[in-house]
Amino acid sequence: MKWEKLLSAKRFKKSSGESYIYDERNEFDKDYSRIISSSSFRRLQDKTQVFPLKRGDFVRTRLTHSLEVSHIASSMGKYIETTLERKDQKISSILSVAGLIHDLGNPPFGHSGEYVIQDFFREYFSKSELNFTEIQKRDLEYFDGNVQTLRILRKLQYLGDEFGYNLTYATLATIIKYPMNSVDGNKKDSKKIEKKKFGYFKSEEEDYLAIAKELGIKNKRHPLTYILEAADDIAYSVADIEDGIQKKLISLYEVEELLKELEDEEADKALAKLEEFKEKNRDIKTKSLYEKVIIQKLKIFIQGRMIQEAIETFLANEKDILKGKFNKELLDCGRYKKIKDGFKDLAKRKVFLAKERVYTDILANRVLRKLLEIFIEGSLECLEKGKEASIISKNIMRLISENHMVNYEREMKKSKTKEDKINTTLKLCVDFISGMTDQFAVDLYKKLEGIE
Repeated sequence: MKWEKLLSAKRFKKSSGESYIYDERNEFDKDYSRIISSSSFRRLQDKTQVFPLKRGDFVRTRLTHSLEVSHIASSMGKYIETTLERKDQKISSILSVAGLIHDLGNPPFGHSGEYVIQDFFREYFSKSELNFTEIQKRDLEYFDGNVQTLRILRKLQYLGDEFGYNLTYATLATIIKYPMNSVDGNKKDSKKIEKKKFGYFKSEEEDYLAIAKELGIKNKRHPLTYILEAADDIAYSVADIEDGIQKKLISLYEVEELLKELEDEEADKALAKLEEFKEKNRDIKTKSLYEKVIIQKLKIFIQGRMIQEAIETFLANEKDILKGKFNKELLDCGRYKKIKDGFKDLAKRKVFLAKERVYTDILANRVLRKLLEIFIEGSLECLEKGKEASIISKNIMRLISENHMVNYEREMKKSKTKEDKINTTLKLCVDFISGMTDQFAVDLYKKLEGIE
């Protein structure tokens, strides 16, 4: 792979925007502008990062997480492009917008929502007597918010034509962590990192192939994907601990004990810093504020070290990355792997298995399953009976966003067999429901179930 091709600013449609003589933005900065004011981005404010449906808790949402990832990724990109002697600032600009959009496709209730959708369709296809293709089934049985992101960016935001946000090829390629379809990917035991999951649905395969051909990356990760992935890990591995302390699910003592148990040189340095922060803030009188201040300072220290290490690893392995031969995450190669994994494990035990999170899983299952049942039943009846469908089914279809209906009608024209048409209809329901915010999904569920 060559950097000149990898940083291509080509779009699916030539930009028709008016040029201004004082506009110094590059094409990737323009991508940022398109996203920052979009409804899909705003919806992240009410999408689960860890804790859903909360007001005034000051814990992270998908929106604040995405802003953090954008900043971390961009700052890493600035150092890398300086080292590579690239003065065009394209790398940092691409990473800045990629950080904003990397979670756009997450359904309500985060990973809990993903699991509900996956389980629903595994049951659905196991009972179906129709002859769906393997890829049609696996696209839905392995539904993934990251994969849905590409679909949103390419198809589901209707702006007067079929080109959606019309982002640059390089930006779109950067968010595809696993550049395989759902059949060739999802090989968790594969030694190749790009095959661990999948990166695009069948409906967007032509788009991916066009991007891959232009950038010269077919079935290989775009090099900047490694940076984006590291920035995501850096943002949430420590932040989940900070949110856990904010919610009083984790104590500062437990963080200290974890660092001691790791028996690791970098953990010892972090522990020494922790003691330093504690000593300097002894005058804080309330325990809760004291712990919040200390963990925030520790977060800044550890994230800074992780950023430095990820950059060093990327630059040291640049040649293998460009050859498509690098098969690890950047943070899994260096000194901070133990701390990253330790914090993830602590968050899993103390935060993700907490009662508040268990309630979330139960709520996600109840709400999303019911919405899928209602919208799939209604839309399939409309598909089968047309004008003869019941008033209820027609009204259910009227609830679906106009953006999604425009794309649905476009994709139905390409659907030839009965299975194709049903699959397209199933995807319509998933597009609509997965795009909801947490609160909207709950409110709609209550309305349709007659719950005040």
